[in-house]
Amino acid sequence: MKRIHLMTAAMMLLAVWILPGCSDSPLGGSTDSDLLDRTQVVDLDDPYGGFNFGDESPMFGDEFLMENYGADAVTDVYDVMASDPIVADLERQPRSRTFLMITWGNLERDTTITEWTDWSGGLSVDNGVAVVKRLIRWDAHDQLLERTARDKIEWISKTGPHFDGIVVALHKTSERDSTRDSTAVDVVSDEPLSVTFRTGPLTVTINEEDLKDLHRVVVVDDAGNAVAFNTIEINPERCAAGFMAGQWKNVSHRPGGIFRGKWISHNGLHMGHLRGVYGTNRRGENVFFGKWINQGGQFRGLLKGHYGRNDEGPGGWFKGVWLNRSLHTRGGLRGGWQASDRIDGGGFFRGQWAEPCAIDNEGDGEGDGDKE
Repeated sequence: MKRIHLMTAAMMLLAVWILPGCSDSPLGGSTDSDLLDRTQVVDLDDPYGGFNFGDESPMFGDEFLMENYGADAVTDVYDVMASDPIVADLERQPRSRTFLMITWGNLERDTTITEWTDWSGGLSVDNGVAVVKRLIRWDAHDQLLERTARDKIEWISKTGPHFDGIVVALHKTSERDSTRDSTAVDVVSDEPLSVTFRTGPLTVTINEEDLKDLHRVVVVDDAGNAVAFNTIEINPERCAAGFMAGQWKNVSHRPGGIFRGKWISHNGLHMGHLRGVYGTNRRGENVFFGKWINQGGQFRGLLKGHYGRNDEGPGGWFKGVWLNRSLHTRGGLRGGWQASDRIDGGGFFRGQWAEPCAIDNEGDGEGDGDKE
């Protein structure tokens, strides 16, 4: 029987990691010099986890991130359906739309796996259309098939010790479009939008209500194969929001562990990396701290929050915020994690970050926006 676990994301660093931080003047803020250039030693009782607010080497100089979560792991896609008149009209309209990220395979990166799992199949949409934005970790075994319908995406995909994935934009179709005889789009259908993921290991349909805020992992076998579904709803004001994905790994020398991974835009664009630590502080609170940087290594935010376990099933949730150099909250983040001690790659996390519409961008020197 397939096990379904609700997820909510994370961030973490090694309990003995000492990382060089670059001295950097605060950009319009009140951060004192100690927080900018202090030596970084993990301290779960410190308000900022022992991190500084300085820049880093690209990808933190971390070979794991270079190998598994580099910018080259994401492939930009030009979807011919984006030129379809109805789809193009939907993409131009100033109304909310949903972005769906799906990753399938061995999310824990179990390098002992030697057999391929065939995930060939696709995605279909009822009362809506789908536009492919980006592909995640596809290689020579994988292929996106030619688009022949607005509401269907098909692929050939096989995974071994890693995973594949896709990011798509979902648009609800109009009443007029349901007749297929017009390019005009002016009335949104009252019929609910739904998405069906259909592959050999798993077929599941997700309704419109669940698509509004979805962070779900479905485990499909005892070998560790699973499918993660994550969504973000982008409103007409285009408030910045996106995904996070990476490794969540316990360590042997202390309770808790590390997390590290990728910071992603709502449409799958690679924006940078994050790395941090989690564990229990002296007050008995389960806390996490971390840092996210852009592709050049420049500091973008200090992460902090709490995490816990799910009532049922493995793994748990995390929820927190990130701060800029002025020590102002830039936004929130949340998601789910699943740890593993049995393989060298550890566990995984998936989640989302979001910046409030009313937030102002002072203090960082550049915005966190992205492009379609």
